[in-house]
Amino acid sequence: MSEERQWAAALDEHDEAVRELITICERIPAGRWHQAPAPGKWSPSDVVLHLCQAYELASDAADGGPGMRLRVSSSRAWALRTLLLPMILLTKRFPRGVRAPSEVVPDAAASARSMPDVAIARLERAAREAAVTLRRAADTRPVPRLMHAYFGHLTPRAALRVLSAHTMHHSRALARG
Repeated sequence: MSEERQWAAALDEHDEAVRELITICERIPAGRWHQAPAPGKWSPSDVVLHLCQAYELASDAADGGPGMRLRVSSSRAWALRTLLLPMILLTKRFPRGVRAPSEVVPDAAASARSMPDVAIARLERAAREAAVTLRRAADTRPVPRLMHAYFGHLTPRAALRVLSAHTMHHSRALARG
């Protein structure tokens, strides 16, 4: 498949993931927006803020910012990128119990102030901007790579696919309640 077709497929996958998440969020009753489904779990507000932060960080990294701090050795990142990432991209499921990198952990106070319509609009904007910025980085930066906490250096297209899978992963959790 040509590079252009791969990008078109990645962008379509991303649009679908974001639309699905927004549809699920719009169905969440206002009284449940700030309620975690269980102790130690994130509320819908926390999840949306977390996703916004992930998209915004990806945009910054695609524009030349630092991205995430690598939390595993480079050899472990290579192994995770080579062995685990293809399964994640296929299934849109992330392993249970893996902690979110600190750069994208939602702030409790910001989440508590979050209103659904404002948070959803921020998510839509952040997701759209990330897709555009990642695509532009692929076209304009020499050998662009974005740092991911567990997978190490990713191409912009791979980063977009990780964001899409991440969004789908959280969509399923929100749909379950």
